[in-house]
Amino acid sequence: MILSRRQQRSAFTLIELLVVIAIIAILIGLLLPAVQKVREAAARAQCANNLKQLALAAHNYHGVYKRLPPGSVDPNNPNSAGGPFTPGDPTYGNGIPWGHISWAAVVLPYLEQDPLFRKIDFTKPAYALNVPEELGGGTGATSDRGPGNPGSPNAFAAMNMPPIFSCPSVANTAKYPGTPYKDYGINGGTNSRCCPERTQNGQDGVAFLNSKIRFADIVDGTSNTFLFMEFAHTANRSWTGVGDGTNQFLWVHHPSQGYVTGDTPPNSTAFNNRAAHGGHIGGVLAAMCDGRVGFVTNSIDFTLYRALFTRRGNETAEPDF
Repeated sequence: MILSRRQQRSAFTLIELLVVIAIIAILIGLLLPAVQKVREAAARAQCANNLKQLALAAHNYHGVYKRLPPGSVDPNNPNSAGGPFTPGDPTYGNGIPWGHISWAAVVLPYLEQDPLFRKIDFTKPAYALNVPEELGGGTGATSDRGPGNPGSPNAFAAMNMPPIFSCPSVANTAKYPGTPYKDYGINGGTNSRCCPERTQNGQDGVAFLNSKIRFADIVDGTSNTFLFMEFAHTANRSWTGVGDGTNQFLWVHHPSQGYVTGDTPPNSTAFNNRAAHGGHIGGVLAAMCDGRVGFVTNSIDFTLYRALFTRRGNETAEPDF
């Protein structure tokens, strides 16, 4: 019996197999960037929604208390112009706070997190498992000063941060990944008078130590003033290098955790910066005081950018995003 050529052929030739593999490789090469773009678009949308929810929480807080949330809290010194959480703090002195409580604690009831809020003792300092700090003044030698306030009654709350405070575009690659870090900060002004976590004098943002800013105080306009911005916890920051980890959930001390200021452009790499940092290419997301969320590019005009941090700078500044 003589088989036809079609019947005789039972497998691919090596060349045909290589061609098929090459085609598949090309298709995968074309598909992966598209998948990555879709994932980033979804992550960016989630990040924008987080900022929107934080802005709504601040609005609801204002509706109850007739003021925006304070940037950080020291209830033992309600009229303080700075200073440690309690007099005679053994860890820090000379007007430098250690363990103030962040705005993130104050807005919890307005994010459907009232049970967690009730776990916080506002008469006691905040807690953080790790407190990395570049004590060498820019030399890159990072030390862990944590845990902050061992045995604190606020440890449980500090270690149970809700997901809304995390941006999905920021991988948790910090040096101490066991510490819950948030990826958002509140507008601490231009920082022309350092620093919002330790003084009320000369602060031109919407939040600072024990602040009580009303919408009526934002005379530049709520649509022209930042409220919340991205603050990626793995970025270089005041006294912390890239990957050290800063912006702990409830913890505030002198590197201004939880605050974003306009003294440097977005995604600044300068030492001792308090800039907005994000996990998205080309810029950062921001929520304005009217609740609108927009994307601020790294190349934004710096004069305009700084003007958007002030609540009553009398600038003619309208965001173009």
